[in-house]
Parts: sequence; C-alpha cells; structure tokens
Amino acid sequence: MIGKYKIAALCISRIFDDAVHEIVTELNKNIVPKGYRLIVFHTCSDLYWDTPSEKGEASVFELIDMRSIDVLMIADEMIKNKALIAKLIEKAQLFEVPVIAIGGNYDDVINVGFDYESGFEDVVRHVVEHHGVRKLHFMAGVQGNDFSETRIDVFERVLRENGIRFDRNTMLSYGDFWQGPTAAATEKLLERGELPEAIVCANDTMAITVCSVLTNAGVRVPEEVIVTGFDGILDINFSSPRITSSLCCFGDIMSQIAGLLTLGREGLLREAHYKIKSRLIISESCGCQGGGIINPAKHLTDLNGRFYRYKEEEKALNEIGVRILSAGSLKEAANELHSNLIYNMRCMLRREVTDNRINPLEKDCDKGFGEKICVFYNSDAPSPFTPHDFPTKGLMPGFEVALDSGYPVIVTALNFLDVPLGYTTFTYQNYEMENYERIPQVVNALNNCIGGYRNIRYQQFITERVQELSQFDQLTGLYTRGGSMSSYEKLAAALREQGKPMTVIMADLDGLKYINDNFGHNEGDFAIKATAEALRSSCPENSVCIRMGGDEMAAFVSTSTPVDELAQELEARLRTVNRTACKPYPIAASIGIYRSPNGIIPSFEDLIRLADEKMYTVKAEHRRAREERIKAGAKM
Repeated sequence: MIGKYKIAALCISRIFDDAVHEIVTELNKNIVPKGYRLIVFHTCSDLYWDTPSEKGEASVFELIDMRSIDVLMIADEMIKNKALIAKLIEKAQLFEVPVIAIGGNYDDVINVGFDYESGFEDVVRHVVEHHGVRKLHFMAGVQGNDFSETRIDVFERVLRENGIRFDRNTMLSYGDFWQGPTAAATEKLLERGELPEAIVCANDTMAITVCSVLTNAGVRVPEEVIVTGFDGILDINFSSPRITSSLCCFGDIMSQIAGLLTLGREGLLREAHYKIKSRLIISESCGCQGGGIINPAKHLTDLNGRFYRYKEEEKALNEIGVRILSAGSLKEAANELHSNLIYNMRCMLRREVTDNRINPLEKDCDKGFGEKICVFYNSDAPSPFTPHDFPTKGLMPGFEVALDSGYPVIVTALNFLDVPLGYTTFTYQNYEMENYERIPQVVNALNNCIGGYRNIRYQQFITERVQELSQFDQLTGLYTRGGSMSSYEKLAAALREQGKPMTVIMADLDGLKYINDNFGHNEGDFAIKATAEALRSSCPENSVCIRMGGDEMAAFVSTSTPVDELAQELEARLRTVNRTACKPYPIAASIGIYRSPNGIIPSFEDLIRLADEKMYTVKAEHRRAREERIKAGAKM
C-alpha cells in the first residue's frame, strides 16, 4: 500500500492497440472505486523472441517494488516470454504478494481467463441447432496449436451430440489463423466442386477471408454457404456480410477481477480458476439479422484522421530528435522535449546513460536501475527544466498526485541497441485512445534520440580524451612539443602585454645511455621521470613544461627569480632524488637558461635555440668532467 491507496501492478506487453487499451482502462475503472490505484508496467514488444533488445525492454519489470504493491496482475496471453512470467510469479510469492494471471493457467495463483471452449461451442451450436446445418466444414488454425486443437475437439463433440459424423479427411482444413493459408485452403474446397452448407472458422480473420474467396468465386454467403468466426474483432463489422462470431470482452474479465479484490489479501493468496464466457454475436454471415452496426464512412474518416495525425506527429517527433542529437548538454537536450505532443510524461534515465565516459554499447542489463535515477524530463515541471537525481524507489516525481487523479500510471521501458536506457511514465488524465496509442510512438522517438545523443556525447568524450592524451607525454606527464603550443602562445601573449620577460629552462638528463645500458630501460625511465618532476616542481604553476624528446626537457616560465637560483633549485631537487632513491647511478642534468628582454619575446624556436646553446655549453663541461673522473678511476 502507498499512502491511502492499495496498489495493483499490471504487467503487459504489446503496443497499445484496442485490446491493450481495453484491458488497462476497464481494469482501472473497475478497481478505483474499491480503493485501488493501477500502475501498468509495459513493454512495446511482446517479448516472444527473448532477444537482447527485448531483455532491455523487460528490465522495466525490475521496477516493481513487491513490498509496496497489494496485488500483481499479469496479462499472460500478451507476454509471450513464459520464463519471465514464471520469475515474476516466483518473486511475488517470495514477498507473499497475491498474483492474478489474466488468461493464464499457473499453480498457486488466481487465474482469470476466457472460457474459449464454451464460447466457441455456442457458435457451433447456433449453426447446427438453430440453422439445422448437417453438412459442415471446419477451418482450423495452426496444426498442433492448443487453441486450434481445442476448437476442433469442440466442433467434433457438438457434431457428435447432434448425430453428425466428423470426418477429418474431408471436413477439416488448416488456415493457420491467417489470410494467405486460409485463402489457399478455401480455393481447394472450391476445387472439389461440392461445397459444405457451412464453414465454421477458428477465428474471425479466417472467416473474413473465407467470405471474400467465396464471394469472388460467385458463391453467396450465407444463402449458399454459412460462414462463422470467433474472437469478435472490430473487422467483422466491415465484412460483407458482417460475421457471426463470439466476442471475448476484456471488460467482463476486469469486472470479475474487481470482484475478486474484495476477498482481501488472504483470499487472493490461493489457487483458483475463473472462466469468463464470451458473448455470442449473431450477424449476417449465418443468415440472421443482428450484430453491431458501425458507420463505415465515419470509421474510415476517423481512421484516416488517425493516420495523418500519426504522420504529422512522427515528423514533429523526428524534428525534436534532431535537436536533441545536436544539443550541447543534458539540460539543453531535455528542454528540447517541450512540445504539445509530450505531456503528462516523465522520462527517467539510468545514471550510466548520463555519464559520457561510459561506452553506450556496453551490455549492462544486469546492473539494473540502481538506487538513484536521473529525471531527464518532467512535462509538469516549470521550464526550463534541469535534469536531477531521484530515488528509483519513488518511481517518478509527483507520484502521489498521479495516484490521487485516479487514472493509471503507465511505465514503459526505454531501450537502444540492446541496452536499457531507463523508462518513461505517462499519467494521462483521461482514457482517450489517442493518448495511449501515442505511447509507443513517443517511446520509440525517445529510444532513438536519447540513444543517439548518448553515442554522440561518448564520441565527443573519446575525441577529447585522445586530444588530451596527444598533448601530454605519457611517461612524464609534461606537454608534448606539439601539444604545448596553445598554452605557450597564451603565456607569451600575456607576458608581451604585461611587458615582462620570458624565461626558458632547458634540462638534458646526463648519462641516459649509460643508465640504460648498465641498469636497464626501466631505470632509464625512472631517471627521465625524476628529472621531469624536478623541473616541474622548480617552476611556477602557470609554467609550460615540455618533454622535447628523449632526455631533453624545457620549461617556459614567467618569473623574476635570478637565473642562477633557478638552476640551483633544479639541481637541489635532483640531489634530493639521489639521496632518497638510493639508485646505483647518479641522476643529474645539464641546465641552460635564457631570459628574453622585457616584453620582447622571440619565437618558440628561437627561444629553444638560445636556451639550447647555453645548455649544450654546460653539457660539454659535464661530459669533460665525467670523462676525467673515469680516467682517474682507471689509473687507480
């Protein structure tokens, strides 16, 4: 329970078509008067293939807090991943949360579904017993499919009870529940030259197809052949003739579930099976009058309007996506979502998604959402909007207000290139289909633009990192010669403007070849790093220190310290290294320093050349002294 409300969580997959919309809206209308509030955890695909992308989508179910909900409902027929359903049930039972499976058949839970058998039996009996048909044919679905085989059994039983023998070889065809196979099977019936009095179909799509094939062949329906369907889909009202069928009304199931909720927690924590009978629809294809009459012109106008609205909205969402892709910051990207298309919506992103340093292709589905989530956008917040962290347990900002409204909260996963991005929540203040069918459209746009934005920002980070690495020497941390130019130019410009001199310190490590040859290159690297650190430590903070290459280093500094003191400072730091490192070789450097006249700063190359000349003079002196020490040691 959250606050003053009991919470019902519904897990459902598939885009918001008429069936999904009916389940969500009818369930909510039925349970709100009983003190419940509905949270719908939704994925746009049905999760049948269990692909990495679908696993990213299915991460939305991890947001279900079993400690805070009072009942878990699962739309079994719409979630095709049965292993996922089993895990959800197992987790709910671990927390002693009652489970209602809509259309399922599971142990230790309440199962509520359609009584397809009795509903289909009503259709067959109507043809056989009301119309007195004796010569029938059955158009089944996919061979071996449970729904199809069960309806074959019902068909055979009704015929047997009415004294009609069922011959599977001549009275049974398979239309696979779809148009193409059904049309082919009907053509074969026509080729026999002797048609049955009635063709009973296992679903409405096949019934509509049978009517079309028969009519095109000059066979009148129902005068010559009665045709019936099953499911009660909207399309049967536009067939000519309209199809006799049986309507599986989700509103009836939701009413049953609302009644079950009065049992309380203990009453719901048991296994039970409830079957809701479908409603027989008597219409023209069997020769009766009846069935719902829909104005085709109005429906076509509405459908046409929805199609063009979809195209316009898709264009607008694409334009928003383009602006997000070119945004310079997360805040700028978020505020591109301000649109009359995106309302009653919050968009939450995993914190890994907002970190530009993390590879967006990293498959990190197992990491979950973490304790905090980034609220990337909240359409109900003032503009401009600033993304901020929010506790994941809270699901979304304004959650309590959304519950007070009495309308369902729709939580839909975000996913890009098989990687979960986060989720969105929609809290529409009405039940209009126009809003709900827009959810997959908005989610798809967010998937693409946020995923693309993340890729671009990561590429920018990598580019900047590469540029940064190219500016600095990896061994010493000093600038490379090429990477130093921007910093050098800024320093030189400032000194010219201030009328100050530029001081250049050149330091060349003495005896590097000797160290490498006698103690190894690792020791040579140590000597180079020690000299570089001594040089950097001897210079002011704004100095530009460079590794020129090999054992040569330079520092461009703005200081009035006497040249001799600079050299002494560097030499003193090297003596400290020798004293503390206790290496079997001395670390020393030849140092040359040049200071330009006040405000008159030669070019970079000229400064290096002038300091080099002084440094090489010192180096030559050091070399002579070293050679003399070696000779003296040999004589001894």
